[in-house]
Formats: sequence, structure tokens, C-alpha cells
Amino acid sequence: MIGLRADAVVTWEDGALTIVQNFGVHTARGLTPRIAALFGELPGALADEDELAERLLLAGGTDQEVALLYLALGRLRPTFVHTVEYTGEPLLRIVPVARDAVFEVPELPADHVVRLSRFALVRQDAGELVLESPLARHKVVLSEKAMPLIAALSRGVRVGEAPEALCHLVAAGMARADDAEDTDPALRTWEFHNLYFHSRSRMGRHDGPIGGTYRFRGELPPEPALKPLPEGPITELYRPSLTEAAAADPAFTTVLESRRSVRQYADAPVTARQLGELLYRAARVRGEIRPPTDGAPYESSNRPYPGGGACYELELYLTVDRCEGLDQGVYYYDPYGHRLVTLPARAEDARAMLTLAGMSTGGTAKPDVLITMTSRFSRMSWKYAGLPYAATLKNVGALYQTFYLVATAMGMAPCGLGNGDSDLAARAFGLDWAAESSVGEFLIGGAPAQG
Repeated sequence: MIGLRADAVVTWEDGALTIVQNFGVHTARGLTPRIAALFGELPGALADEDELAERLLLAGGTDQEVALLYLALGRLRPTFVHTVEYTGEPLLRIVPVARDAVFEVPELPADHVVRLSRFALVRQDAGELVLESPLARHKVVLSEKAMPLIAALSRGVRVGEAPEALCHLVAAGMARADDAEDTDPALRTWEFHNLYFHSRSRMGRHDGPIGGTYRFRGELPPEPALKPLPEGPITELYRPSLTEAAAADPAFTTVLESRRSVRQYADAPVTARQLGELLYRAARVRGEIRPPTDGAPYESSNRPYPGGGACYELELYLTVDRCEGLDQGVYYYDPYGHRLVTLPARAEDARAMLTLAGMSTGGTAKPDVLITMTSRFSRMSWKYAGLPYAATLKNVGALYQTFYLVATAMGMAPCGLGNGDSDLAARAFGLDWAAESSVGEFLIGGAPAQG
């Protein structure tokens, strides 16, 4: 049985049949109005191909039109929903989610064993149980009766036990009839969550909304551009003269070519003055908060590093071990007031943060100052669909590089880290893990003398 997605729009104009779906447009020419009328009945419906031919003949169609119909069905196959029935009800509904969703059902021997792809995922979506995979250009809507089969596929099922369903799952990319996932070097190196994240945060292999959709506009208020300051003692930070800093800095190419990850520090600790200059030059709010407009219906700001949509969802927390002029402890950086707020973190959590950061360097660094970057996730998710977390990670990379370049120009020892404990950070900083948690870590200290 075939059909079209319920959200498909079929038009017939100037001899061209056009099928518009949210992931692409398909057009066929040279058809007849009677054939176009049949396609117009398919959104949200199902029919057998031979049944469509019979309906065409009953509507006065000719044998030539029937041949043309079959030709059109083959040409437009990437647009179709395919179903497998069990006891007269749909067992599987295979739905295209990409423009090039080619669907060819293989002929497999009855004794051939089929297994579930290790990249396949079952989840609830809009009240339906959906099987999907980053390798596939279809999703499979499952009935409850399909679940025993899906569960059995984890160990392997012989084709003869459910030939139509298994061959359709292979065609949809959810099950595998070979060992390509285990032998293909390009697939062997992917972990499930990374490949799924890659496929879902870019266009091409899913049918979800993506980009600046403002999907919560009118439902939830956007978070403010600046996070309300936590309570705690305030430490004002040094504000450098940018003119003097520019005059003292090495040439940009020198800075760029000199940039290194430095994991050893000078005997003398970094100073609060240096820390203040680094944060001022790399991460402060330097522009006024703009009032919301129709084009940007949320507060925004301007900072030294680029940020997607000017959302600037990243927040900075400092865990300090050694810093001249600043006590050991945990601080929140206020980018607007350019100051630190002391947080009531437990000493054991602060030690654990620093220890874990040192372990992330392979145990080569004993951190002086750890800068933890967190994300207020709703700042990005309120505007963007599909890509907000991916955009946040890009923003983290931009801030990493900004810290690297400024610290290098200042003669400090910078080092970006590749991992951290978001639960530990949320506990240390007093955060709700789902609302704001760590997404990046950066070490800073005094550069050791060159030997």
C-alpha cells in the first residue's frame, strides 16, 4: 500500500503535477488531469498501485494513461508512504523525511538473518511510536503489534518469519541485511549519539523544523539577555585601556602563530588584574541591550566573541585555586558589570572541579583557574528549532578561540578542555541541570618562563 504524507500538498497547473512536502518538492510533467486527480486523493490516504489503475479506468482512463500512471508512480516513489499490514491493520508505516528518499524493497532469502541497525532509535513523537535512524531517509511509524518484532531484531530474525515487514525495514534503513555497519570504516567510528546529533542538527535527513522559527513565541517569554545576578559578595575587576592593550599586543599573525595549549604554569600565580583584563577583552558585554523588535523579538547584546542570533546564552563561572588578589573559591562572572560574584559552593565541589579539569589534560596540569562555560539553553531554543545545541557548541568554540588569542597576546597560559562533568558543575554553581549546565571548560594561568 502506498500514499502521501498527510501534510503533502498536490497541485496540477500548466500540465505539471507538483507534490510539495516540508523537506522538498517533486514535479512530474506529461501526465493527464485524471492521473493528477488520483494523486490529489493520496495525502493522508493509502491505496494499492493496481487499485489506482482500476480507479483510473473507472474514471474513463485509457490503457495508455494506465501505463503513464505506473511510470509516474515509479518516478515519484521517493514521495510515497509505504505500509505493511498485519491482520488488516497497518503494522509499519514507512514515511519519507528527505527529498532523495529512495525506497527499493530487496528480495532476501528466507533463511537470511536481519538485525536492527545499531543506529536505530524508537521514540514517541506526536502521539506515535517512531523508529528512526541517522542513516535513513525515512522514518517508520510502528503499531503496538510491531514491537515484538523490533525487539527480536536486536538478536536477529530470519526473513522467513516475517518476510514483508523485514524487507521493508531493510529498505527503510532501520534493519541491516549485511555487516556494513561493522566493516565500513566510516560507520565503525561513529557512536550512535554523535551520528544522531549530527543528522538532526542539520538539514537533509529529517523532517523536523530547523532554524529561526521562534517556536515558543506567544507561549513562553524569552529569557532576558542578562542573567539575574546571584546573591553573594561582589569583586570589581580591572578594566584595561583597550588603546593601551592594542599598542602593547604583538601583531595578530604573531599571536595566531604563537597560540598553544599550555598546561604548565609559572611559579607565581596569575593575578586578579590579568584575569580582569582577560575577561574584559574576551567576554564582557560591550554593547547596549537592544529593545526587542519585530525582527528580533528578544533582548540581545554585543560582546567581543560572535554568538548565534546575538542570543549570548553562554555564562562564565570561575573556580579559582591560585590567583594573586583573589581568594580560592567559585565565582560567577557578571559580563555587564564586569565583576565577580562569590558563590557559596562547597569546598569539596570546587576541589573536584579543579581535579577533574586536571585529569582532562591527561593529568599534566594542576589548574590555577578554571573557567566553566554554561548555557542558558532556553535563550537559543526559544528562537531556533533543530539546531540550538549545535549552535551553542559553535559559540563555545568561538569563545575558546577568543580566550586563546587574548591570553596569548597577554602572555598567559591558556588551555581549552574537551570534557567536563555537567552534574558536578550544576551542583557547584547551584544550577538546574536542564535549564543551565556546563558546555565548555577553559584553563588559564601564568605562562612559565621560556627555557
